[in-house]
Formats: sequence, C-alpha cells, structure tokens
Amino acid sequence: MDKLLIERDEFVRKTPVMIDFIAHWLDVYNNNKLAPYGITHSQAKILVRLSHVPGGRIAQSELKATGRRGSTITSIVANLEKGGFVTRSANESDARAKYISLTDKGRAAASVAFSNILELEELIESAVTKKEAHRLNTILEKLADSFMEKCTNYPERNDKT
Repeated sequence: MDKLLIERDEFVRKTPVMIDFIAHWLDVYNNNKLAPYGITHSQAKILVRLSHVPGGRIAQSELKATGRRGSTITSIVANLEKGGFVTRSANESDARAKYISLTDKGRAAASVAFSNILELEELIESAVTKKEAHRLNTILEKLADSFMEKCTNYPERNDKT
C-alpha cells in the first residue's frame, strides 16, 4: 500500500489532525458562548490578555505575543474599538505607537471569555485523571515552545483567523 494512502481511521488519529480537530471545536465552543456579547474567540483572546496586564493597558505591539500578525491585530483591535470594548490612544513620545485599554464593556466581555477558559479546563479535567491533565499540559507547553522556536522565521499567515 502506498505510504500516502492511509486508512481514514489511521489518518484521524495522527496527532496534528487530532490537535486541529480539538482546536476547531474549542473555537466553535467559544464563538457560540461569546456571540451574545458581540465578540469572537479571536477578539476574546485580546480582551483576556488585556485583562491580565496591570492597569488593563498595553502597547498594541505587545499583542503580537498572542501569535497574530500585526495587521490582524490592528483589524481585531479596530473592531473591538468600534464595539466599545477597548480604546486606543497614542504614545506621547511616539504618535505611531498605540496603547490599548479595556473599557468597562471590554472588562465584562473578558470576564466571560476567561470563564469560558475555566469551563473548558474543567471539561478537560473531567475527561482525564489529574495526572493525565498535568502531563497533557506539560506536553502542550513543550509543543508550543517548539513550534514558536521553529516557526519564527516562517512567513506570517494571510488569513484573519
């Protein structure tokens, strides 16, 4: 049998396929939970990040740590600003640099998004033992570090997911 032609069950059990499958359903879950608040999962990640910095204010350039391109972050932040979740202000010493701050509406939405994270963590922990959950987290940290290290020289994605 050709090595490229594998059985469907074998294909869906490949680790990258399973991770992508889980990521998809996490996205679906979060988007459905966040829809009543008028935000998407991508926007929620920015809001949660902002809610965890002292003072709820951060330089827009620091949001690249979320793994998004600068242009994607700019688009997400513009939509959040239009929705009243954040405000943007210029840096006093460099007008090109922007600071992003949470509004009360943004803090409320970030709280809901963070609650979703905690719910999902409970769901994961209910499906596995505590030891397995800890081991899974350790493995995911290693994978994240490895991908970030290996992919830093790759061109950025062109989509807005």
